[in-house]
Amino acid sequence: MSEPEHDLAPTRICRKCSVASTTSGDFCPSCGTSYVRRSRRPSRRVVVIGAVVLLLLAGAGAAAGVKQHNDGVERDQAAAAAERQERREANAAEDAQAEADEAERTARGELVEALEEQITKDAKEKVADDLLEGPIKYSSCTATGGGSTDDLTALTGTFECIAVNTENTDGTASGYRYAGTAEWGTGSITWKLGG
Repeated sequence: MSEPEHDLAPTRICRKCSVASTTSGDFCPSCGTSYVRRSRRPSRRVVVIGAVVLLLLAGAGAAAGVKQHNDGVERDQAAAAAERQERREANAAEDAQAEADEAERTARGELVEALEEQITKDAKEKVADDLLEGPIKYSSCTATGGGSTDDLTALTGTFECIAVNTENTDGTASGYRYAGTAEWGTGSITWKLGG
């Protein structure tokens, strides 16, 4: 017959003193260190500190996100303000140009009126000198070849004019033909009888 089998205790090696023992106990017979490793739970203080750190990090991340968003909004607002300012300046420049153009057209119109007055005066002098038959009632000039007061690119205006001495019943007029020129840049006018 064989000997009864005994439950043999496991051989354990102490993690502290490295002694190998065959024991069923939970502690090293040499130094008393527990063979059972316990999981170390963090202390309540460590957990609280960790939670506070996480909250601070989350808050800092949120604050950074809010700041980044606010910075983006400020950049967008600044860009929109700059665009509005550019538009105002462009509109002001367009308005100023339109006013300058209108002033130029008015000045050119006044120059044409001065040309008509001078032709009327010249024709009346010629009537007084018995060169033309009168009476001279008025003069009228019509733009020819770039003489329009609206064409602000033209430097010179040329006109076909008439010194009227007869108004017909059908609404037409007759008189003496004159040719006139207006230098827009200098404001000078010239005219001559005939055309």
